Amino acid sequence: MKTLKSYISIIIVMITFYANSIAQAKTVNDVPSAVANAFKTKYPNATIKNWDIADNIYTAKAKDEHGKYYASFDNNGNWVNTTVKYNWPSHLTPAVKKAFRNSEYSGWHIYGVNVIEAPSGQSYQLLVDDANHKINSNHQELFTLDHLLEYKANGELIQDKSLN
Repeated sequence: MKTLKSYISIIIVMITFYANSIAQAKTVNDVPSAVANAFKTKYPNATIKNWDIADNIYTAKAKDEHGKYYASFDNNGNWVNTTVKYNWPSHLTPAVKKAFRNSEYSGWHIYGVNVIEAPSGQSYQLLVDDANHKINSNHQELFTLDHLLEYKANGELIQDKSLN
């Protein structure tokens, strides 16, 4: 019985490893040379962890001396944007902080910040929840609302999207 469990465990590990290696090979091999070259030109000191491909946009999860980020390029190698994710709002511009404080969401909790650099300029996405944490008798959170707020660097609200 113990031997059977060992064989099953080995087979599961082998299948997982094989499936993971196929998925990695597929995404890395599908990156056009124009995209790979554009990435190396824009980020010469970066190390790429992996590539994701969606809707003809190639996104590299990468890291360099400044930290981790996601750099996206179209299939011709044109840079689309670069996103850096933070857990704290300390990377917001003073104008964005002020706009958020003066918004209807000022009492909400910021649980994530994405700083997006694009050819059109920089924008800031704030992931917020109402932080009221209404709790039922089973101590489960109820009715927590989540929103994605996107601001230009000057504090102008671009998008207010409910995530519920």
